[in-house]
Amino acid sequence: MSASDDFDVMLNEIGDFGRYQVGQYVLYGLVFFYSAFSPIVYIFTATLVPHRCLIKECGDDSETSPFSPSWLKDAVPFTSGEPEKCLQFLSLNNTPALCDFDNSMTVKCSDWVLGGPERSIQTEFDLMCSENEWKMALIGSINSLGVLISVPVVGYFSDRYGRKIWLIVTLVASAILTLVKSAAFNYIFFIVFEFLEALFSGGIYGIAFVLALEYVSPKRRVALGDMIAAWSYTLGNIFVGVIAWALKDWRQILWVLNAPALLFIILIWLIPESIRWLLSQGRYGDAKEIFTKTLKYNKKQISKESQEKLDLWENTGSAITTSDGDESLWTSIKLVSKSRILIIRLFICFYCWIVITFVYYGLTLNSVNLAGTDDMYLNYIVASLADMPSALFTWVGMSKIGRRKTLCLTLLVSGLACFVNPFVPDDAMEFRVPLYVLGKLAIAGAFGVIYMINAEIFPTKLRTSLLGLCSMVGRIGNILAPLTPLLTKYSKFLPLSIFGVMALVAGGLAFLLPETKGRALPETVQDAENLGREQKSKESRSNSH
Repeated sequence: MSASDDFDVMLNEIGDFGRYQVGQYVLYGLVFFYSAFSPIVYIFTATLVPHRCLIKECGDDSETSPFSPSWLKDAVPFTSGEPEKCLQFLSLNNTPALCDFDNSMTVKCSDWVLGGPERSIQTEFDLMCSENEWKMALIGSINSLGVLISVPVVGYFSDRYGRKIWLIVTLVASAILTLVKSAAFNYIFFIVFEFLEALFSGGIYGIAFVLALEYVSPKRRVALGDMIAAWSYTLGNIFVGVIAWALKDWRQILWVLNAPALLFIILIWLIPESIRWLLSQGRYGDAKEIFTKTLKYNKKQISKESQEKLDLWENTGSAITTSDGDESLWTSIKLVSKSRILIIRLFICFYCWIVITFVYYGLTLNSVNLAGTDDMYLNYIVASLADMPSALFTWVGMSKIGRRKTLCLTLLVSGLACFVNPFVPDDAMEFRVPLYVLGKLAIAGAFGVIYMINAEIFPTKLRTSLLGLCSMVGRIGNILAPLTPLLTKYSKFLPLSIFGVMALVAGGLAFLLPETKGRALPETVQDAENLGREQKSKESRSNSH
């Protein structure tokens, strides 16, 4: 019997979600909650604040002067019903309070009136005018680039040196670097620390997800690993919107969100290392110590057979059979590269990750405009709330019909909803918004499923590394998503059509992945390969009858 099988048997005996695990999942929930801040807060710290030229000749005296006075069209040119941001008509008299202009000539201004209470890095670092808007957009790309590098690197170190220590390192380092970023005195300083912070924050969710997954039995993975992670993350997104709505100042927003995260240092004493990881490293004494602590807190007893195995953990690994227990990480990677089955699965996961991030973030960018108000904070919060029911639907799906079918279903539904949307007649517009929301809900559900199935189809030593690698590749979709609005210049329906086709293809490919519902987490490369082989064998026997 493998280490994972032995551990699952013992968990069932002591209660795989007893008092001890409940306490751990409360802490993991806080980690998932915090992990939502970094990837999205730049929407508010780098937001574009409406602005126009400050016209002293007409009575403007500060950036808080009325934004749309009655004389504005006499002093500032308008485009598409909006005042130009950095152009004004040539003044015929420099004396204040003499509001007279030559509307045949324009000049560039150097002072502005702001159209809202928001204070972002745009207003702080004097990045006004259209020619600087790319610098605001670059913040999101730099963050995604940092995450792209982070997830495989942090995943490797957590597989090599332990989940617990690297979770704490990434949490505390992310908080410290963000607080330093909040003290930025220019754009370059800010964007450098945006990148450095993302190098650490990008790995938080993946490590926490694997830690949470490895401490419960297969029957609990969906409810705990997916539901708690998804809902905590969504609540984190909503919290960012609430704080930004309340403060509207980028420095204050970063401080309020990240200063409390320094307290994550106390997780050193509150969370254990993954028992499965300790077993895979041959650290049986440490594994026994944590398991004994769990027994004590849960007030449970284990069978005589399990107690004998547990007693052996402290001095020998003979009770646990792990055929690759002495293999190094690089040896395991070489074995994976020689496995055609695992390579095919890895590339399917790559494509699914790219599609899910691309479609999810692409739809999110546009869903804010569908919320029905001009309040960007309310729109953002409403869009985030839409993700919560998707976690419930996918939980039911993964529990009832399995991971693979649920992943296929969510991708196909999202793809179909996106692809059909452009063909809805203009006289039936009331159907477009529900289709759009359906596509968003389905792809949000696919996000939770891909994390789950990705973590369950690869062996223990490579679980975090390969989850991180897939997440890294998926960031390609994250980087490309903000560019999709540019496609509307050719056709307003082109982005949705692309989303639909890509999601439909991903839904078809997902059928090639193995089903992992109710299965023990694979310990070795051979265990991982057998997930599909045993399934095909059962299907063959079923067909023969």
